Amino acid sequence: MNTVLLPVKDFKDSKQRLLPALDATARAGLARAMLKDVLTAISASRAPGRVVVFTAADEVMQMARPFGFDVILEKSVDGHSAAVNQMVEELSATSSRIFSIAADLPRLLPSEIDFVLHAASDPITLIPSRDWTGTNGVVFIAPARIAMEYGQGSFRRHISKAAAAGLRSDVMNLPGIAFDLDTPEDLKAFLNDPRKDSETWRYLQQQQ
Repeated sequence: MNTVLLPVKDFKDSKQRLLPALDATARAGLARAMLKDVLTAISASRAPGRVVVFTAADEVMQMARPFGFDVILEKSVDGHSAAVNQMVEELSATSSRIFSIAADLPRLLPSEIDFVLHAASDPITLIPSRDWTGTNGVVFIAPARIAMEYGQGSFRRHISKAAAAGLRSDVMNLPGIAFDLDTPEDLKAFLNDPRKDSETWRYLQQQQ
């Protein structure tokens, strides 16, 4: 079974790097809008057999349930890396491929999700952020996995971890997965070239 894993943290803790551009309320609203875009894109994709939203936040659970996705309560919040590592281990027994994806991708397309799940052939496939420093998506073909360690420089770190584990890894560069909205520069780039059918764009227009 192809499984999409979507770990999501509480909106009030989201997007700290946007602090110079947006206050706490606006950052939470932006995170909420981007999650809606990601949930909508995943729901329109065809390749996943199962979608798992992993979160400790009640509001996130309420957003995910109407889509018919599986919602699993994150009982101990220890960060994004711990969340991915825990769920990849748990899902490996019932999944042929696990695609863990970020929740802040306002340009994500359903076709990109389908392409990744169909095209991934190496044990591990990594999808970098647009500046090639972060990791916005990873596909594990079970039972292969590495301990994910997100944060600055994570993409190269994950490439090295796969090599150290003796696992072949591939890299896919897909625009909608590469474009996360994390910094004031990202925000400016999105506003200069918006995806106008997105919930993110509609939200940002309301903030003008």
